[in-house]
Amino acid sequence: MTKIGIQISSLKPYLQTEKDVYETFRRLGEMGCQMVQLQWINPSIPAEIISDALKQAKLYTVSTQDYYQEVTAHLDETIRLNELCCSSHICVSGIPAEYRSYDGCIAFAGELNALSRNLEEKEMVLSFHPRKQEFDLFNGIPGVELIMSHTRSEVCLGLDLYHVQKAGLDSAEWIRRYASRIDFVHFKDYVRLPDGNEKLVPVGQGDIDWQPVIKACLEKNIPWAFAEQETWDRDAFICMQESFHWLVGQGFCP
Repeated sequence: MTKIGIQISSLKPYLQTEKDVYETFRRLGEMGCQMVQLQWINPSIPAEIISDALKQAKLYTVSTQDYYQEVTAHLDETIRLNELCCSSHICVSGIPAEYRSYDGCIAFAGELNALSRNLEEKEMVLSFHPRKQEFDLFNGIPGVELIMSHTRSEVCLGLDLYHVQKAGLDSAEWIRRYASRIDFVHFKDYVRLPDGNEKLVPVGQGDIDWQPVIKACLEKNIPWAFAEQETWDRDAFICMQESFHWLVGQGFCP
């Protein structure tokens, strides 16, 4: 059964002080959320505070996430945060600019393999989170596909369904294709505005047809799913609550 939580990068402005963290986690717990993914908390806030705030709100985390360069530049701190929060997965996002080529993707896969082996010694798992541009073709092959085909099976895929959609691909197909290696998915929705721009909205209130995607997640028993929305035109916590409860209503486990 797929467990639903909240990616707290959605609430970055409310994660800038220690008081913010305690209050934000409290509010997430009160809306019925139990699981979060950690990202974009002010880096000056000690890991001990984050861990304590989770405990006080009766929340738990299974994963941290940040850009690849940020994680590798602060690897010891990232590992320690995961250890203190009893989290098992470290997710890195994005292909660095210098690796944006066919050979570069293969070289980057080698770096991910090395990092995965390093984390494995600490009983942690590495995940890769692609954005829209990571689905660009290199010699006719999507960058994500190159990376997944050249990484060890222990490297997982954190599939952001919004970015798959933006790349013009079939999210349900990608879920079924890589189900054995997907540890989590992100649900993020949007509407296209008359001027051609887009606006993020709570999941289920936008232009994406989620039913085939939800069916694929539940059929393949994807372990975790996270609601996400980084910009809003009304109360951010209400937006996250609406996303969370809509996904619970679709069959995900709170």
